Amino acid sequence: MFGKKKAIKRAEFIVMDKQVDVMKLANKLLKGIPLVVNYEDYEAIEANKVITFLSGVIYAIDGEIEVIQPTVFLFATKDDYKDGSLRKFVKEYKE
Repeated sequence: MFGKKKAIKRAEFIVMDKQVDVMKLANKLLKGIPLVVNYEDYEAIEANKVITFLSGVIYAIDGEIEVIQPTVFLFATKDDYKDGSLRKFVKEYKE
């Protein structure tokens, strides 16, 4: 029987812009999809609002947030970190 895909293989990489629906991002987190979100070209005030909202979602599902770079965040459940693939990704790319 095939096991569950490693968390990093299930992760979605999002570049924030005005077209991104934050509620859809929240639903992805609720479905167990880790998110790597890049706010590099996003307005700081709007980025802070999105980060605050997604932080609440992560708190509700017993997850963790990692700041990979000043404008790149990883949102995932604690279970997603268990296979080690996300920790390896963070270690490799964290500034």
